Amino acid sequence: MNSSLDFDFKISLIFRKRLNDYIAEQDCKKSELPALIGINKDVFIRAANLGILPSTRSIQKIADYFDASFDYLIGLTDKDIFIKSASPVSFGQRLDELKNEKKVTFGKIATALGFSRSLFNSWTKNNYLPTVEIAFSLSQYFNVTIDFLLGRSERKNFSYP
Repeated sequence: MNSSLDFDFKISLIFRKRLNDYIAEQDCKKSELPALIGINKDVFIRAANLGILPSTRSIQKIADYFDASFDYLIGLTDKDIFIKSASPVSFGQRLDELKNEKKVTFGKIATALGFSRSLFNSWTKNNYLPTVEIAFSLSQYFNVTIDFLLGRSERKNFSYP
């Protein structure tokens, strides 16, 4: 996993290239993809043309549509292998599971990472997703992939058999 703290969470040329590689493989017009993926057309255009990272939810929808790894799409790994969970869980459920496994409180995590404890209520009770930057911080804290953190995969890290 790329643990670089100088990762740009706004614009990513790697994300743009990888998204466009997936787009090129499609049998439909590029203009049809936003509706098929379920994201806003302008968000899709900014992502594909400029590499502007959309919200975590939009990237997750893109990754789901292309059956791709979130981590691979945004450039945290060069391994394009993705094994989708047979029983996906919500981000809030996975976060609670990781917290319990590490035997820490949400307050301790918030303090360690420098963000508000109240965010955890939004994530665990209201099905909100964190920003890409916070998801990255949480994945580093728990030493897991963002795909695992979001409940998309059962693979905690990038080591594949």
